[in-house]
Amino acid sequence: IPPLVGQIIAGFLLGPPLADFVPFPEAMVLLGDLGLILLLVEAGIELDVGLVREAGIRPVLIAIAGSILPFSIGLGVALAQGKSIKSGIACGASFSPTSLGVAANALSGGSALNTPVGQLIVASAVIDDMIGLIILSMMEVLVAEEPALYEYFIPIVSWFAAQFVVHCILPLFKVENRPAVAFTLLWALLMAYLPMMYYSRASYLTGAFLAGLSFGQVEGVHHTFVQEAGVIMDWLLRIFFAASIGFQVPIKMFGSSHVVAWGFAFYTAVLGKLPVGLFAPKYDEETPKDYPFNPYVRDVVITSVAMTCRGEFSFIIAAFGIGEGLLDPELYSSIIFAVLLSSITSPIMLTVILKYY
Repeated sequence: IPPLVGQIIAGFLLGPPLADFVPFPEAMVLLGDLGLILLLVEAGIELDVGLVREAGIRPVLIAIAGSILPFSIGLGVALAQGKSIKSGIACGASFSPTSLGVAANALSGGSALNTPVGQLIVASAVIDDMIGLIILSMMEVLVAEEPALYEYFIPIVSWFAAQFVVHCILPLFKVENRPAVAFTLLWALLMAYLPMMYYSRASYLTGAFLAGLSFGQVEGVHHTFVQEAGVIMDWLLRIFFAASIGFQVPIKMFGSSHVVAWGFAFYTAVLGKLPVGLFAPKYDEETPKDYPFNPYVRDVVITSVAMTCRGEFSFIIAAFGIGEGLLDPELYSSIIFAVLLSSITSPIMLTVILKYY
């Protein structure tokens, strides 16, 4: 079970929804949001463009299908409750991303992370996260009253401009000094991106991701980032899941059969990712006769279950939805129930399958 589940549970048990034990909850939420920004910066730095390029078209197909199917089911469940289209979009978007962290942790425990199917899942989850960020950025514009067309393209144009600036400045310094210079430029770019995204009504989280992505191919930057900011980020993220997510969970609503029933209905959106395993390639042309199982079936099953893992981005999108008034507390509770259920069941199922094979 991923640690974030325990952190969220601690948040709604000790926070305003139940015990109201934590002083100054608004300050805790702010600290948690700083951790979220650092998480997105690291996600951008860690994005292995070469891995995605080498993996070919299959991870792209898995990611796209794995976003469309849960999104459609989540939207349909929300509309079945009589909710608006905007609320339905927020619901569907909450179930689109796959948690790379949760899936990778289970794959690593089963010694499958560095196998071909493991790398396929990693590449698919990376692209899935990028799609999730795009959806989140589009939702920022969705809540604007009269969004201008150019606002949709500001994040993309600004990223290309940042790439140009970075690659012009770094060659001016000695090779041994470039990681430190790049790390400094990273923070400068982040400080520029955050207000730019805010005033252009795009997601500041997209700005954080693009700031990290601008330095993803610069050698030594990720090591420097982890060394200088890793411990702080880990603690701030614990606060994020406890405060920014947990504090907003109306835990008393989990006692409502209506909320729980719709939570299980939303869980079908999680299961909507299962068919994407069919996109897994057949790595072994011929299976030995004495082989105990079909390797292709194994890869399909592992890919299917791994892509159902939910985590950080699902909670982030749901939190944005309730914060912007797209979700009411009851609907938000049902979504959190489904995502929490997935965060617990999917890693367990994946671990059992890996042990079986």
